[in-house]
Amino acid sequence: MSVQILEQLFDSPIKVRIFKLFLRNPNDIFKLSEVADKTQSKQAIVRKQVKGLEEIGFLKKRRIKGKRKGADKEPGIYFYVNQGFDFYNELRNLVLKSSPASIDMIFKYIKRLGRVRLAILAGVFMNEDNSRLDLFLVGDGIAGRKLNNFLKNLEAEVGKTIDYSVLTTDDFNYRFSMFDRFILDILEKPHKKLINKLRI
Repeated sequence: MSVQILEQLFDSPIKVRIFKLFLRNPNDIFKLSEVADKTQSKQAIVRKQVKGLEEIGFLKKRRIKGKRKGADKEPGIYFYVNQGFDFYNELRNLVLKSSPASIDMIFKYIKRLGRVRLAILAGVFMNEDNSRLDLFLVGDGIAGRKLNNFLKNLEAEVGKTIDYSVLTTDDFNYRFSMFDRFILDILEKPHKKLINKLRI
């Protein structure tokens, strides 16, 4: 691996988020504005980073001229990961095997959401593709705005949309007592309990 490529690959925290976004979504294309939004970064910084990654061949761009019938993309310039990049497989394995986000950070933010009685990480946090979800919360008084902000920041860190579910304590207790399949799937598959005041 040349020095130039090494310097382009590992020179900023924002770039790590960009890597995660493209490597966790290898078949998707993104406008610069979408990359900035999904990584919670300033567009000027993202533009510079994306340009550098395009120069070394990690990213490619595609221009969509007009909105075709049935197409879901607006006209514009889109970027996507070059799966033929020399170190694509190594980088993808590195990203997928590394911890997607700081567990301490997630725990700190979850405690601020409300009276959380149970918080479970699964899916992407356990490197599991077949999980029902990535985040499961049980509690009361969970603030919607705080939850949305938390999820947006977490998705920027992880590089993908977080599949989540939130239940009140009463709803959870009822469904748990009825051996609800959704609840059992979460508890039977690999997961990590960050908060477990329900002692399950």
